[in-house]
Amino acid sequence: MNLLEKVIVGGNSSYDMDGLKSFFERALREIDLKITRGNVLIKPNLLKGKPPERAVTTHPAFLRALIEFLKDHSCLVSLGDSPGYESLDRVLKTGGYLKMLKQLGINVVPFTGKIKKKVQGISPYREFLFGEDPDRYDIVVNVPKLKTHVMTGTTLGVKNTYGFVRGFEKGRWHLKAGKDRNLFASIIVDVHRIVSPAVTILDGILGMCGDGPGSGDPVRCGIVALSRSAFALDDFVEGYLCPGADLPVTACARRHGLLGPYEVIDMGLPPSVAFPMPGTSDTDWNLPAPVKRILRNIFLKKPGIIPGVCQACGVCAKVCPAGAIDIQGDVACFDYTACIRCYCCHEMCPHNAIKI
Repeated sequence: MNLLEKVIVGGNSSYDMDGLKSFFERALREIDLKITRGNVLIKPNLLKGKPPERAVTTHPAFLRALIEFLKDHSCLVSLGDSPGYESLDRVLKTGGYLKMLKQLGINVVPFTGKIKKKVQGISPYREFLFGEDPDRYDIVVNVPKLKTHVMTGTTLGVKNTYGFVRGFEKGRWHLKAGKDRNLFASIIVDVHRIVSPAVTILDGILGMCGDGPGSGDPVRCGIVALSRSAFALDDFVEGYLCPGADLPVTACARRHGLLGPYEVIDMGLPPSVAFPMPGTSDTDWNLPAPVKRILRNIFLKKPGIIPGVCQACGVCAKVCPAGAIDIQGDVACFDYTACIRCYCCHEMCPHNAIKI
């Protein structure tokens, strides 16, 4: 890590293509990163198939501007992700990406492989199963969406690279971490360091606040940001939108010396907007472990069904790493003694039928 990283921030109110390309050009020049003639993988946030106005995924107009910019610089561009439960093809169709990607001749990469990646990291774990190997590419461009997250507070640059973990393997790591957000944060940090993207470019023009990342409220923030360091970018954005928040992934990076000093270069950052955080409570108290476990069971908010909205589709039961959900008749039922409060059910429910 450089002694002084740079976070370049700017504004764009309407996904203006020329404005976005101009920002990419100026910002990459500012961080002295030349992207030319390389084999480039774009990793957006493609959590699940939702229209762009729901702010669940990286906006297709943002991706189009970035792809055209990279192609103008003679790059061979691929794009891929591992959605939560749907196929990548379905997410691309529902979100309005597929036609654009075909027009631009982009290679779409579903992260469905079985690639073992090893790391001497900060979590207790040394091996992860990826759906795609980032080392196959000259450059990985990490393109997260500005969203809240009911477990980690936000899902920005560092958390976005967790999408390299293969399919339902993501749930296995949730199960290993259980209710320990700090342990899960260390897993996310290790995955990010394996991926090691060359640059992170945040789509924060239309973001999501409240109980994200799949069922929150769209909010027009007008922010774009770019940095070599996703840790620095996340720290700035979290501090800008939710001052005083000490969120687990960024706090973990800071504790382990991965978040050093950085310089913020303002290229037209808009005024901050109201950005309500998730309703989940902070349960990382500095208390003895037995007491902490008892208090977590009492105070840690639980997922629950919204009456009349559940379609009994079974997605929540399928993605629950703890096997704590069962479909009984026409509704999903929770076993709270088994529930680990990872909120994967809330994140993946296609009908927004699960509340926190």
